[in-house]
Amino acid sequence: MLRTLPNPLTPAQVARIPNARPAGPAPAPAAGPLRVDRRVSCRGSVSIARQKIQVGIGHAGQTVTIEEADTTFRVYLGEQLLTEVVRTTTHTIARFKARKPEPPRRRHGE
Repeated sequence: MLRTLPNPLTPAQVARIPNARPAGPAPAPAAGPLRVDRRVSCRGSVSIARQKIQVGIGHAGQTVTIEEADTTFRVYLGEQLLTEVVRTTTHTIARFKARKPEPPRRRHGE
């Protein structure tokens, strides 16, 4: 948004709008740390908030849980902590679920 404009309606005019309801309270932030799922790529990395994290090629295809802290990301496989890396980006987390695994590819001629 480039800028916001003031509401041109007076409170009396707003009250006369049919089917108008007052706005509810703002959403509350999560109480605990934010946890998201990601699927490890075939090269052993995951991407979160536009930051790539190398988990290890041995974990390729597995779904890991990433916990966001103030300045770090912690990567878990089940209850096991795989790695903790410093957060180098200020972007927000956009996706919260891992993608479904892709079906195995068939060879040409099978």
